[in-house]
Amino acid sequence: MKTVVSVQEIAELEIKPSTEVAEWRRLVAAEITARWNDRSGWIVVPCPACGRGAAHAAFERLGIAYTECTECGTLYAPRRPDESALRTWYRESAPARFWRERLLPASATARQEKIVRPRADWVLDGIVEYVPQGRRLVDLSPHGRPLLDAVAEGAHGLTDLVAAGITADLEGVTTARVRVCPTGVAELPALGPTDVVVAVDVLDRAADPHALVSALERSVAPGGVVFATSSVCGFEVQTLWERSPAILPPDKLNIPTVRGLMQRFAAPAWEVLELSTPGMFDVETVRQAIAANPSGLWPRAVRALVEDSDATGREAFVEFLQARRLTSFARLVVRRNR
Repeated sequence: MKTVVSVQEIAELEIKPSTEVAEWRRLVAAEITARWNDRSGWIVVPCPACGRGAAHAAFERLGIAYTECTECGTLYAPRRPDESALRTWYRESAPARFWRERLLPASATARQEKIVRPRADWVLDGIVEYVPQGRRLVDLSPHGRPLLDAVAEGAHGLTDLVAAGITADLEGVTTARVRVCPTGVAELPALGPTDVVVAVDVLDRAADPHALVSALERSVAPGGVVFATSSVCGFEVQTLWERSPAILPPDKLNIPTVRGLMQRFAAPAWEVLELSTPGMFDVETVRQAIAANPSGLWPRAVRALVEDSDATGREAFVEFLQARRLTSFARLVVRRNR
């Protein structure tokens, strides 16, 4: 299994203008309060990774309770909106519209350079290495059209590329290379045997992660691969916990541990080909949190590693966290076993 160190992996929020991000966060908080005041229709899920039900309370974020799995350490919201409610959120809510209409255009150039192009190279290189004869690709990612277009441009062997994310029709139209077909989890197998699935930022916000993985098992062809990213319970999340800026529902309902991801994509159905945590900003995010609250009860070891270290030391610490799969952003490639 491959582990990559020192990839310049940047999350969406890290390139967005801070003023607009603050407004988006305000809209998320207001929308959750207004839209989901009645939660009688919410569903209850076990641990998104290992499937166990035993967990203990962790904290609340915007009135949504999170628990920590006692088996694999995954952090998740056991009660949450169902897939239909989340689909409506990402298509119609005020924060979703703000993200599409304001945040994405404001960072389009930086996003293309720092996020889309590196991830496209990752997917293209992986196709060449793992599934060179692949013909059909399905993309499930939210806001995934720029990445899908970049992959389509570079992978001429792919003859059927489907934009199947829940907002795909809001992000682009059908072209000679890309077919737009927003698809629910239960309908994924109907798209036909798929050689490549791209699922960037999908595992984090899946209403029912077990149903999603089950659908992938029925839709990915034997030998086919899934390229996925996810927030994970790494250094930043473990250190800041309820204060972590990365944990914001409904985008982050499922925050597995690396161990949990390994369990979720275990044999006999799957083989993990790559699993890395190439996140760059865990250490800087923790440093900024300590600087904003210097009198807080921070662990002395964390302060010594982060606050009392110079830039070179912090960079070396980031590389250590990446090498040990301990940052809070993961990317993985899994193969559907024959």
